[in-house]
Amino acid sequence: MICRSAVKPVFIGLGTAAVLATGGASALAATPTPTPSGSGSTSPAPSEPAATPPTPTPPPTPTPDLKVKVSVDDSSVRADKRAAFTITVSTSAGQATDVHVTAVDLLTKSKQKPKITGACPRPTKDDESCNLRQVDTDGKAISTYVSMPSSITDPVSVTLKVTVEGTVARDETDDGIDQTSVTFTPLPKKTKSPSRKPSKPSPTPTKSSGSGGSGGSTGGGGSSSGGGSSSSSGGSGSGGVVLPSPNSSFDPKDPQVALPPIQAPSPSVAPSPVPGSGTPQSRLQGNKAPVAQDITFERMASTQIAWLAALLVAFSLLLTQLRLGRRRMPAGVAKRPKGTHRRPRRGTFSK
Repeated sequence: MICRSAVKPVFIGLGTAAVLATGGASALAATPTPTPSGSGSTSPAPSEPAATPPTPTPPPTPTPDLKVKVSVDDSSVRADKRAAFTITVSTSAGQATDVHVTAVDLLTKSKQKPKITGACPRPTKDDESCNLRQVDTDGKAISTYVSMPSSITDPVSVTLKVTVEGTVARDETDDGIDQTSVTFTPLPKKTKSPSRKPSKPSPTPTKSSGSGGSGGSTGGGGSSSGGGSSSSSGGSGSGGVVLPSPNSSFDPKDPQVALPPIQAPSPSVAPSPVPGSGTPQSRLQGNKAPVAQDITFERMASTQIAWLAALLVAFSLLLTQLRLGRRRMPAGVAKRPKGTHRRPRRGTFSK
């Protein structure tokens, strides 16, 4: 029979072993187990080093495209001037090399051909103005000019078409085309101003000379307040003064002037003075300013007086000319008695 004192230590040992076994099982249950990820790769254990992430690949560089822009300063130009065109070449992205102008065309329906000058008039590889070489997004520009003969009679439309080519990749080339138009207008026609015919010069008076005396005449003019006088005197003889003929272009105006109707002034009677008031002022006051009717009358009177004076001078000249043109008859020789021209007789038979 086993002793009671020996049984207790056995139970104590079994209980201790059970406790230790239970603690080890709970520790194993708490350790995390690796779980599979969506990408199929397992996460490394804490003791292993972390894996390096893959580097991202850069996006591919886009291939540049050539862009051509043709612009004109003025869409309408006269025929005696030039139209200025600007050709701008650029890329959409990146840089293009070996860029050059391959064609410049002028399109028009007119029979008269336009003329092109400036940069790259005729595209050639040897012409440096046609080679732009490297072009980027900023672009490069060249200028060219187009003109038409000034003898055109109708508006002419001219289109400038430009073609550009360049290398955009190692084995890839690209080209660009653009065009724009300009209209040339004819020159305005010159209108000839009517030329005035020169008037015929008036003939100058000529004097004729002859034997005998001469006479003269004097005359005076008239003013608005008086008339003129004339006098003539002369001697015997022949000769006279030839009056000048009037100019054919002289057109005297009609001296008759239409007088406006003159209305008589209607004076008003001053009212009777009121007793106790001062001396009343008369309503009739002198107007120092000239009246239009008086001025017209004075002008008409002066015109008539001037015409009368001119007539008097003309009549005096006519009378003087008639007097000078008259010839005096020579005085008759005194009659001698018959036989006075004979020699008187002397001697016996004398009377």
